Amino acid sequence: MNKIKEILSNKSTLSFILGVAFVLLFLRQCEQTNKIKRELQITQETSNRNFNNYLASKDSVNIYRNNEGNLISTIRSYEFDIVNLKEDQKEMIKKYGDVLDLNKDLNNVNTLISAELEIKDSLLASTDVVKIDSTTSEIKYNRFDIFSKGNTRKLTGSSTVRFNDGKFYVIGESQFNIDQTFSLSAAIENIDGANRLKLSTTYPGLIISDIENINLINTKLNQRYEKKSGWSIGIGVGYGINLNNNQVISTGPSIGLGVYWSPKWLRF
Repeated sequence: MNKIKEILSNKSTLSFILGVAFVLLFLRQCEQTNKIKRELQITQETSNRNFNNYLASKDSVNIYRNNEGNLISTIRSYEFDIVNLKEDQKEMIKKYGDVLDLNKDLNNVNTLISAELEIKDSLLASTDVVKIDSTTSEIKYNRFDIFSKGNTRKLTGSSTVRFNDGKFYVIGESQFNIDQTFSLSAAIENIDGANRLKLSTTYPGLIISDIENINLINTKLNQRYEKKSGWSIGIGVGYGINLNNNQVISTGPSIGLGVYWSPKWLRF
């Protein structure tokens, strides 16, 4: 009888060990599968990023009018991995660091934007003539326009002229001062899987001739937290298969407190 109990007990212990081994192998396989999926995802993201940057290097500014008649300029955006910058990418973003006084590692910098503006304009200014002496007068120019909120233009200037036998001659150089304010609206919109920068203004005669947008990402920060093996203290409460002191396997509730060591593939 004791022999039979010992055999049954050994079988129960063996079944328990095999069950634990199966669970561990299953968890390890799941971890390997997730790792492969993540590597494939990173490879796909990198490939898409490189292809998008190639298309961005070939893209040019597209200008069209919205429903309100305002010009909108749009162009495909670049996307650079700040951790793995190529030499040409470093040169491209270096100008931003110099002009904007950015930190060397571009920490907390997400987007870099530049735009070149062209203005085609003409205006008529009111004049005011101030007599200086019998032959010399000063002509003052003045014009102020408010096109919309944030878009203004102010022209002031003067010219000194001398009259001689009914004719006048300009003395010295004329001086003109132009003060302008521009209001630009910007948005980054994802169109057909690619980010595009859109810029617009209601300032008349202003054309955005060239724009550039660089989105910066950090693949290391975006990756899932890297699990590490190590020791830990834990309390466990559950219901399942238990192996008691008499080497008998039974089912029921359990509670445990202990110090554990676990490889990283078992941490989740």
